Amino acid sequence: MAKNPNQMGWYYNENNCIACRACEAACKQEFDLPVGVRRRRVVTAEEGKYPNPKVRYISISCNHCEDPACMKACPVGAYTKEPEFGIVLHDQEKCVGCKRCMAACPYGAPQFDEKKKKVDKCNFCYDRQKAGLPPACVRTCMGNALWYGKLSDIDAQTIPAEIYRRPLKDSLPGFADPNLTAPSIRFSDNK
Repeated sequence: MAKNPNQMGWYYNENNCIACRACEAACKQEFDLPVGVRRRRVVTAEEGKYPNPKVRYISISCNHCEDPACMKACPVGAYTKEPEFGIVLHDQEKCVGCKRCMAACPYGAPQFDEKKKKVDKCNFCYDRQKAGLPPACVRTCMGNALWYGKLSDIDAQTIPAEIYRRPLKDSLPGFADPNLTAPSIRFSDNK
């Protein structure tokens, strides 16, 4: 349970993801991101052996952690945790491109922009949310694999029925230990 009752978070239902990567494309278009910078990305993981191989798809971005490692690692204070909704914001004007945040983040969220020589990361479509709109990645997810909302609502299972699948988990195979930073994401897997 998050300390901030208004902490925004993600919900990802692995069972609904078809790896279409519309979430990636929507994010890149929304922010006009250059080649190589992906604020949201779909990771493919292969498991098992013949005759029972398995492929998993996981859509990941910044998890807007309760205890963000990126913020602790930044020597110039380029990261802030927005107090109302707990969104971790990054100020590129302050960023010196040292990449310490990239090394500290266990989820690989900060991305280096080679052209600007600065770090870039998901801002949870902060301006869209202030305007009452969903994040671009959620808006385009045709499989209803990705959702967002107050983490307390996600934990209370008050998300739309076509999206939700029991049970909720704090992690999936290959996802870093959630005890490291208290990420604001919950999962349902396809098992």
